[in-house]
This record gives sequence, structure tokens and C-alpha cells, in this order.
Amino acid sequence: MKKENNPLYPKGFGELDDLKNKEIPRPKLKEKEELTPIEKFNEKLGSLFKDKGKHGVNDEKKRKIGKIIMTIIVLTLIISAYYFIIYEPAQQELNGAKTAKLNELHGLYKGPMADAGSVFTIEGEINDAKNLYDVESINVEKQATADWKKFHINAIHRNTDQFNRTMQVYENNSRNIVMPASEAIEFVNGNDAHKLCEVTFEKPNTVSVPILVSRLQAGAGLVNVGSIVDIYKNNNDTFFNDSGDLNKSEADVSGCTVLSIMRYEDNGEIESEYTKGNTIVHGNDTNPNENSQTFSSNVLEMLKGAIIQGYDEKTTVDMLNSYGVKLSNYERQINLGDLDAEYMLLLEVPQDKVSFIITNMDSIVLTIPTTKAPSWMAGEITSTYSG
Repeated sequence: MKKENNPLYPKGFGELDDLKNKEIPRPKLKEKEELTPIEKFNEKLGSLFKDKGKHGVNDEKKRKIGKIIMTIIVLTLIISAYYFIIYEPAQQELNGAKTAKLNELHGLYKGPMADAGSVFTIEGEINDAKNLYDVESINVEKQATADWKKFHINAIHRNTDQFNRTMQVYENNSRNIVMPASEAIEFVNGNDAHKLCEVTFEKPNTVSVPILVSRLQAGAGLVNVGSIVDIYKNNNDTFFNDSGDLNKSEADVSGCTVLSIMRYEDNGEIESEYTKGNTIVHGNDTNPNENSQTFSSNVLEMLKGAIIQGYDEKTTVDMLNSYGVKLSNYERQINLGDLDAEYMLLLEVPQDKVSFIITNMDSIVLTIPTTKAPSWMAGEITSTYSG
């Protein structure tokens, strides 16, 4: 159908074809300008909330959840590593130091000082300590030493007898020592809490107990009235046996006073004869000459005679004063003596030790501490070490 001849041909179709064949000019796109930092930030922020469709939203959520989970895992690992590698060992070390310090505290503050005010104060300081330095800076020993010294000095002044003595009692009651109050104060001032916490001071409760011992047990017979002796027990019943209890450093009973000493009466019987001979030879003549002296006596009988005025009492007593000790001393000097002699001694001992001494009378040994040495012992030691 032709356009010119066909009246039914729609108008405008030819024009449409002309338009198709013609190039329609299009507007040029503007070149994209570089965004400022603020615009970039706003663009990224807007992209988080931009609708990307159902599929895009799910991927973004998964990515965000993954980042969150990864962050949580990393933080958990870091926190766990810090806890197990640094924090927990440090706390264990701190708790161990606190426990050791508390044990030291309760080890030094015991017995009558267990409830002292300083205990609760120091205990609070230990529990409140934040680090090892704070714990180690708490000087328990120094405070305990000061508290024990104050406690003991007061106890010594309260617990002295009429002879100005006090009794040192050890914690386990293994031994009690009767000593002058001045010596007890010197002991307190010269020791720290580790030693002071083991003893208390009480008023002496002593009795006199008689014992019958051999010369070996009686300090070789050289103890004197007024001597201060320590008592050891030999469990092996064999004296000077290296495996016996004589090697232990502490006596079973210390500070006993010798009140009297008696030897058997046989030791007072004296039968002596002194003979001096001299022979002169002149040619066939021999002239023997002999001079002898005999002395017989009984010390105990002499005393009996003095009492009934048979002898001058004063002269006799002066002559026989400390006869047994003098005899032992002379035997010591000449290195010759009666080793079979036995002695009955009257000792002042703590009352709670009487049963121990009587039960073990056959196996105890009396020793003389060099700190309380008699004059003859002090003289021998001095002459030996005096250069």
C-alpha cells in the first residue's frame, strides 16, 4: 500500500520511519567528580542501609555476623591467654605468699599470745595485700618479737619467788629451768620471737628430792653444795656411749640446785701408816734405822666425839668442813681416787620432775654447766686457754 494513493494509510508512520533512520542526539554524561572524604564516608554509610534486594541483604548479614563471631573468638583467646598465662599464676603466687605469711603469723603468735590484738591487725594487712611486694613488706617477726618481749618481761616480774627466781617452762613441757629473774630477762632480751614463743615464765614450784648415785653419775664426785647441775637421762644405761642420749643438746631437767651431799660412812674410815727407813753400814757393822708413823681415825666418830665434848667441837668442825668435797678434789689433783664411792644428794628440782628423777635414778647423770662452773673448773679452763 502506497502512501500517496491509499487514503487508508495511517498518517505519521512515514514520519516514524524517518525518525528511526535519523540519529537522535543524546545528552552527554557528566564526568564523575572525585568525592571529598566526608562524601566518601556518607556514601559508605548510606550503602549499609541501601536496599540491595533480598539476596544482597542476607550476604551482608552473614558477613557482619562472621565478623562479630571472629571478633568474639579473638577476644576470648586473648582474655584466656592473659588469664591462664599471667593472671592465674600471679594470683596463685600471691595466695601462696599470703598463706605462708599467715602460717608465720600463727606460728609466732601462739599459746598466751594467740589472741593478741596484733594478730588481727596483721592478719587484715595480709588479706588486703594486692601484690607480692605488699605481702613481703609485712614484717611479722619484728612485731611478734616486740610483743613477746613485753609479755615475758611482765610475766617474769609477776612470777618470782622469795629468792628472786622464776621458772622457764618450755612449750612441750620437756624441761623446766629455775633461774634468777635477771638471767631470765637477759634471755628474753637476747632472743627473737622464734625462740620466745616456745617458752613461758611461771613462779617456781620446786621440791627437794634425795637420790643415790654412783661417783660417775655425780659429776665424778666433784659437785659441791650450792652447785647448779643439769640432769640427763641415758636410755642405753651405758654411760659415755656415743649412741646414747648424752649427745642431745638439751638436758631433761635444768637448773637443779645441790642442797647437800653425803658419802658412805666407809669413806670416813682412815687407816694410814707412814714408814721411813735408813740403814747405816760401817765396816762390818750395820745399823738399821726405821721411823714409822701410824694414823687411824674415823671422821664420823670424831664428829660424834666433838658433839659430846670429847673433842673441841669448833676445831673439829673447821677441820672436817667439806671433808668429802675436799677429798674428791684432792683425788682429782693426784689423779687417784675411790671410783666405787656412792653419794646421796639432795637436789632442788621442779615438782613435776620428781617422778622422772626417782624412776630413772639408775640412769641419770648430773652435769655441771661451764656457765656456772665452780672455782676449780673455772681455774682449769682459764689456765688452759689463757695464752
